[in-house]
Amino acid sequence: MDKSLLENNEYSWCFACGRDNPSGLHMRFEIDDDCCRAYFTPRREHQSYTGRMHGGLVAVLLDEVTGNYLYCKEGKPSYTAKIEIRYRQPLAIGEEVICTGRELRRKGRMVEMQGAICRKDGTVLAESTSKMMIKED
Repeated sequence: MDKSLLENNEYSWCFACGRDNPSGLHMRFEIDDDCCRAYFTPRREHQSYTGRMHGGLVAVLLDEVTGNYLYCKEGKPSYTAKIEIRYRQPLAIGEEVICTGRELRRKGRMVEMQGAICRKDGTVLAESTSKMMIKED
């Protein structure tokens, strides 16, 4: 696991995690051997209906936390082949959430990932399963 990749400036304009993207989400990650985590607080510019984060941006959080796990583990980008999301409760604007990504299984370059977004009390707000394709050399 290469944790130094979390500070990689090569993707500084990424919408989700890029430091240089003024319109981005500016996600920051922590990683260990079996999980990637990000703490995120939706802001007003992320809302759809009043007080709720836009569902498309919820999908971005899930996609990014699972992809960053693989990026640090493999040292190269992965691409989402398929993602299925279950929205359980709305993400409230202004409430910090915890996003997690874990590897479930793999076959060659195809990796099945699990993502979740929870409140600090553990309440699941959204979850995903996705198939990610690791970039060839």
